[in-house]
Order: sequence, then C-alpha cells, then structure tokens
Amino acid sequence: MKIYLVGGAVRDTLLGIPVKERDWVVVGSSPEEMINLGYKQVGSDFPVFLHPDTKEEYALARTERKSGKGHKGFAIDSNQSVSLEDDLKRRDLTINAIARTDNGDLIDPYKGKEDIANRVLRKVSHAFEEDPLRVLRVARLASQLKYLGFSIEEETLKTMKSISQSEELKTLPKERIWQETYKALEGRNPEVYFKELIESEAIYKLVEGNFYFNLKVLEKISSEILEPEQRWAALITNSDCDLDDINRAFGVPKKIQVLCYILGKLIQFNLNLKNAEIKNHEILDLIEELDGLRRNKRFIKILKILDAYNNSVLQLKGTFIPWEALSKQLLSIKPSSSTLKDKEIAEDIRLQRLKIIHQELKRNG
Repeated sequence: MKIYLVGGAVRDTLLGIPVKERDWVVVGSSPEEMINLGYKQVGSDFPVFLHPDTKEEYALARTERKSGKGHKGFAIDSNQSVSLEDDLKRRDLTINAIARTDNGDLIDPYKGKEDIANRVLRKVSHAFEEDPLRVLRVARLASQLKYLGFSIEEETLKTMKSISQSEELKTLPKERIWQETYKALEGRNPEVYFKELIESEAIYKLVEGNFYFNLKVLEKISSEILEPEQRWAALITNSDCDLDDINRAFGVPKKIQVLCYILGKLIQFNLNLKNAEIKNHEILDLIEELDGLRRNKRFIKILKILDAYNNSVLQLKGTFIPWEALSKQLLSIKPSSSTLKDKEIAEDIRLQRLKIIHQELKRNG
C-alpha cells in the first residue's frame, strides 16, 4: 500500500496559505488491511478511515460511475487495482487533483500546478458534471481564492451552467447547500460566491420566484462584518425576495433566520424615521417584540449589522436612535418601589423606560 497527501492541503501549501485540514488517499490496500493496522472505518458510501493517532481521514483510492441522481448517485469501486491517477481523475478541479508523496514529490497528472500558477479554476474531466454539488463548491472556491486572483475557466463555467439547466441541483440536501454557502460567507469575498451562482444560473434552480441580490452591499458590509451569520442576514435582508423562501432554499438554520427577521424589522423602522415622527412607545414596543432586552447580546450583535448597513446603504440623516445604549439603559431599570405588586411592577417599569426613551431622543435630536 502507498499513502499520498491530496486535495486542499497540497493546493494550499503550493499557494503559501495555511492548511486547515489534511486528507490522504491510500492506494493498493483494502478495508481489512486498514482495520488490521488500527484505522477506524467511518465511511458508508465509500471506505474512509480515521488514523489511530492523528484522527485524519484516509480514503481508499476509488473510481465513481454515475448510477442515479444527485451528488450521492454513484457506484463506487475501491478495489486494490485502482491507481492514484484514477482517483485524482474523479476530483473536481485540477488544483485539487495533485498528490504529494511522503518525501515531498508531487504527482500532478492533470496540470494542477500550471493552473495554480495561472490562477485558473479548471475541471479535471467530464466526470465533473456528474456531481451537482460541484457547482456550489467551485463557486465557493472562486470566492475564497478571489483575493489571490483566481477565476473560473470558461469551459468549466459552461459545464456548471449545463448542470444548472438540469434538475440535478434540486436533489441536493439543504444542509449541503448551507455548508458550502457558510464556508463562502467565512471568506474574504463572499459576494463572489453569489455572483458565480448567478453566472452559472444555479441560483435559478435553488431559489423559486423573483429575487435580487445587491452584491455591492454585501461587499461593503463584509469589509466591516466578519461573522458569516451576520453577513448572510445583511445580504438577504437587502434582497428583493421573500425571506422565508430564500432561507428555505439555502437550508439556513433557524437561529440565523431569526437574525434576518430582526434586522429586517430594524431596517424598516429606520426607513420610517424619514417619513414620520416616531413615538416613544413604538420604540419600546419594537425592542420588546424583538426580544432586545431579554436577549440583549443577540440584539447588540444585530445592531452591528445595522450600523454597517446604515453606513453603506441608508446613510440616514435626522433622528438618530442609539439602540445599543438605549437597550442597556432599559435593561437596568428596577421597580421604583418595593410596595408594588404584579401588574403594578410591569406598568412602573414601562413608564420608566418610556421616560428614558424620551430623554435619549431629545438628547440625540
């Protein structure tokens, strides 16, 4: 048996960027031999094993043949005769189809080093089009490597469009869609991910109905906000689409959907400041509706997105509401008398909070 380092770890080493995880391919072995050597099998669709010490993944070299729909519709062959070149050929991009031996030699049958030098994202073979998840993966890599000058090669983009025009994207599990999206949102240029989903026409299969993403806004806000959850909320709250539909299409977890809802409410409230005089009780009612006091840390997190949004998009003038300082003051209020009971306590606290809001609005003009 022979063992090679493959995939992203080799690519990132050649690019001179930090390696996040290492994957290995094993040639000329079998599940029985791996288990006898102390590896723990974890793969059900194909033989993947955990190293007994490092816990890194070691996969038997394999080939794949399309046998059904979706990214799991493959017949797997991982017998001992499968070569390293066969295994590398089934991979998505040439820059991910480079292997390294234990003495540091590179095996690069599909010219991945050349594409790294030319900053090109190019499919390895026709096998690319058999896995719909690769449309999202390539879009995600395009966003992550944009700062290094990478772009998608024309023929690869055409293949991505061909996949998008089929029904294959609709077979993807929502959690896999969100997984790729989240990774893109972690990077330096998350707007590129959505740009490539539009360019490849994948977005039209993922999302039903009309929509519009303001990617310029996402780019601006991402320069201030680094958290993926907050970037997502900023993007779709500023989009021309139904929040529930877009969150459902991308498999967004419930807690992040709540961030989107709260941000949307705050943005709309700020927009209304231009056109009407906001009353004290309306501010308090909104903070309570959004659970801004009981869940104050979450509220403040969303206010950071709102600030970035206001700076880059709304550029509001006139009435200014110091939401964060205000919420902290309201949270600190205690009953004014120990003799108050039940509803009297709630009413007393509400009156004190309304008075604070009045004072703050007066102070801030």
